[in-house]
Amino acid sequence: RQTAFKNSESPAMSSAEDVASFTGTVSACAMPLLSFLGLMDVEFSASLIHGLTRSVVLGGLGLLCLQGETGVFYRQTDVIQENCGFAMKRLGRGISYLLAGLYCAGARTAAVTQATAAGEVVSSAFGFTWYTCCAALVLGSLVSFWAWHGQRRSDLLQNPGGPDLDAYYISS
Repeated sequence: RQTAFKNSESPAMSSAEDVASFTGTVSACAMPLLSFLGLMDVEFSASLIHGLTRSVVLGGLGLLCLQGETGVFYRQTDVIQENCGFAMKRLGRGISYLLAGLYCAGARTAAVTQATAAGEVVSSAFGFTWYTCCAALVLGSLVSFWAWHGQRRSDLLQNPGGPDLDAYYISS
């Protein structure tokens, strides 16, 4: 007797690659969301330029990583590959997710500490959304590192002594 799932996993979770892809996509979408939340939190003071810059960088980096995860901007793939090749590699996206997640968690903690010291009220719903996005970024970085390591190991086992697997395309 043969079962429908012989030699395959259940359709709900077909492979670890699907989980890595889904987690990466969620992480890439969390960055533009943090960018939007950062714009909503910008105070009109000396930190206005800092808040706007942070939002632009997070939004742009999120869109680059979304391209690397899903290929959603298929017409700009060559331009992104040539100018921002890190976003097309799992290791580069993992580093981007980790840096963005840790920076945003620290920035929010500092802002909440400063607001609490000044006696201001801080929204817990806003903070929950912010920290959820930060957690998604850190989780996405861990999954990206895991998938990168697995792919690298697989490639090394298949092609021992082959070309450098981490080489980026460099145009002349």
